[in-house]
Amino acid sequence: MSPTMELLYHYFVGPPDPGQWPEELRGNPAAGHGMYAFAQGLRLGLTLAAECLGPDLFGA
Repeated sequence: MSPTMELLYHYFVGPPDPGQWPEELRGNPAAGHGMYAFAQGLRLGLTLAAECLGPDLFGA
């Protein structure tokens, strides 16, 4: 993993925290943390896309 990706992962996802996982996945740590990490990555990607494309999308 690149140093930048590792830094972003630790900043946005962090260590496993069952309180952040979907209720139905709390008994499966790998799936629970994976789903949480995916959701955080998707949220970050959409936020970056909105920031980058915002003026083009909204005509500003």
